[in-house]
Amino acid sequence: MTEKKPIGQILKERGLISEEEIRFALLEQKATGERLGEILIRLGLVTEVEVARVLAEQTGYPFDDLSATFPQPNALLKLPPAFARQREVLPLRIEEGVLWVALPDPFNLPVQEAVVRTSGMRIQPVVAPRSRINRLAERFYYFLESPPERELERLTERLRENPNLEVNMEDLIEKILVVATGRRATDVHITPSEKTSQVFFRIDGVLEPAFVFPRTLHQRLIGAIKVRAGMDIAETRLPQEGRMPFSFLGESYDLRVSTVRTPAGENLVMRILPLGEAVYHLSTLGFTEEEVRLLREVFEAPQGMFLVTGPTGSGKTTTLFAGLRLLNLLEKNVLTAEDPIEYRLPLTRQTQVNEEAGYTFARAIRHFLRQDPDVILVGEVRDEETAEMAVRAALTGHLFLSTLHTNDALSTVHRLKDLGVNPDLLAATLLAVLAQRLVRRICPHCREEYRPPEEFLRYYNLPLEHPYYRGRGCDQCGGRGYLGRTVVAEIFRVNEPIKDLLVANAPLVKVAEEARHQGMRTLREAAREKVLQGITTVEEIRRVVG
Repeated sequence: MTEKKPIGQILKERGLISEEEIRFALLEQKATGERLGEILIRLGLVTEVEVARVLAEQTGYPFDDLSATFPQPNALLKLPPAFARQREVLPLRIEEGVLWVALPDPFNLPVQEAVVRTSGMRIQPVVAPRSRINRLAERFYYFLESPPERELERLTERLRENPNLEVNMEDLIEKILVVATGRRATDVHITPSEKTSQVFFRIDGVLEPAFVFPRTLHQRLIGAIKVRAGMDIAETRLPQEGRMPFSFLGESYDLRVSTVRTPAGENLVMRILPLGEAVYHLSTLGFTEEEVRLLREVFEAPQGMFLVTGPTGSGKTTTLFAGLRLLNLLEKNVLTAEDPIEYRLPLTRQTQVNEEAGYTFARAIRHFLRQDPDVILVGEVRDEETAEMAVRAALTGHLFLSTLHTNDALSTVHRLKDLGVNPDLLAATLLAVLAQRLVRRICPHCREEYRPPEEFLRYYNLPLEHPYYRGRGCDQCGGRGYLGRTVVAEIFRVNEPIKDLLVANAPLVKVAEEARHQGMRTLREAAREKVLQGITTVEEIRRVVG
């Protein structure tokens, strides 16, 4: 282990913070007395993940951000829950008689010695973010002691014997949500069928069956959720939307609830939005070095409009906030209007829209223009009024950032014209458009070489003689063969030749030809590269990109 350097110096050497930001953090330190690393994290200048990563590099220990980690039960049993909470450690797995343990401070040797004494095993330290260690320790020790899946399975058996059994609906909803968040689900679907009520989770973009209850439970469960979400329980014919909070072991979520009527009954979907998530750095999301360079140029532009497109759940907001971290937020007045506020980014001024009160995205932009802004970010451009205000903001010396729903980057040109944006103004304001998708990563724990179907290789123009990989399926990935996701991107830059075509209202085919001539890489080509690098599979890019 090398000599410990000041954390500020390490982060500066890695290019994560500037000398000016260190000086600002030192001013805060005089007022609060906190450690410098804690202040840098609190101010949003760096994240816990980045601090843990540089500590791992300095010590030579493995790093794990724990975003897609499921500790083995036999490893958890090696340390008592109270010990893990007090010492802020998390047992991960046992390999060849060695206990792998996540810890936040690799320089704290007394903690490592205590783990060795308590577990009676040799250990392999793994550096991880402190808050994630603490959250996952609470969650997985809870699951170990009171497995909610087992309780739901027992409930199903009891309902099969007695369909009219009295069920505590609040408790049932809590257990379903606990299991969903524990499995990293982004959506919960509760679907009626002729004889059953089926519960599905969307995990890494794919729907998976979770539980099946007798049909007699369905409307009671839907009704209880509608009550919690502030919806009309008596109305079962028309679609409805609502929202409700959910908290579990210190983690908070905003749930967006939607119902539609089907012949079998009401179908309900809950979108799970974690609150207070740490903001990622662009380089950790899966963008290539060249893509990060292009995006950095866009985010550092003094004025103009930059849009991120893609379907719901494709990481658009995550990318925008990661881009904001490229800016010197000490020098910029950044104002946001979001629905909801998913990420907390200190040194920015974040607001949440409230359409019932009249605070819409368009109205937010209008008021932001009186707040001396440098950067304006709104959640989505979805109507003509918002598009008009976005162009006005970009024309008057501000950087405007937002999202849009289109299939690819070039379709954004048509969409903005549909929203009433004049071609001249479009050419004058649009800096770039990023279209992105999320593809699943091959599970590193069960990765194996295989031979994809030859017709897939020919379709994507992939070489026949090349090593390709997939996940076999294991306990870590739940048998899926995939663990976590990464981004594939298409960046459409608006340079002078493109501007001339936009002003001339040229056909989109001509714009596409010029963009390709300028070096734009399509989503399909970006996904193809991920396959060649062994990051994902041909089957996965076929599912996501087509």
